[in-house]
Amino acid sequence: MRFKTIWLILLLLLSIFSPQPGSAEETDWIAVGLRAGLSATHRNEDFKQYEVFATYGLPWSWGLAPGWFLSTRIHLSAGALRGGGETGFIGSVGPSIELSMVRGLILLDGGISAALLSKHEFGQEDFGGPIQFVSHMGISFKLGANLGVGYRFQHMSNASIYNQNPGLELHVLELSYFF
Repeated sequence: MRFKTIWLILLLLLSIFSPQPGSAEETDWIAVGLRAGLSATHRNEDFKQYEVFATYGLPWSWGLAPGWFLSTRIHLSAGALRGGGETGFIGSVGPSIELSMVRGLILLDGGISAALLSKHEFGQEDFGGPIQFVSHMGISFKLGANLGVGYRFQHMSNASIYNQNPGLELHVLELSYFF
């Protein structure tokens, strides 16, 4: 349900602004950084996630209005998920759409990634299996030419491909270095 809502909002933004296809100039590494997150909802176990990430620009982009720009990205991450006194690896890769405003100083981002867990049982919580999907919506602020800070809300679940599908919501803070 949340995945459908995120994509409907992104498609609505596309249709409202009637974008014109852009060039493939920004197909390069956009940013790298660190993220840390905490459980957003009360669960049997409290979860924390720490990761490094990288963002790569895809060739599809649109100028919407002066100072507004819509572009496509690929996000990659690797890190640790901790809960119930146990820690496991989490890695993810997936597409996103980014809306850049105020000459690129404010960035709104939404997307979905496929994720792989090294373990799916953490204390009393069982995520069902190693394959998960992570959807997110976030906002970032550039503090200068190269540094930025951001917040994202993300949801992880296995889309019911396993019998267990409890899902996990996290509040995540990030520190970015833009190239």
